[in-house]
Amino acid sequence: LPENDARAVSIETGIQNSGLGLILVFNFFDGLGGMALILAWWGVWHLISGFALASWWRRRPAPAVGY
Repeated sequence: LPENDARAVSIETGIQNSGLGLILVFNFFDGLGGMALILAWWGVWHLISGFALASWWRRRPAPAVGY
């Protein structure tokens, strides 16, 4: 994958995994409070790390790809 696509896939995958975790907790574990709390904090961590990564990538542009 070109670097621009790899960057997009890495952020999108992380965001989808947080949502999937919440769905699994509420469907299969009867919404256990502790598990939901852990996943909520994990989702917040995804936001923080995603913004940090996007900020870093913004300052470091992907190399040009010739097609």
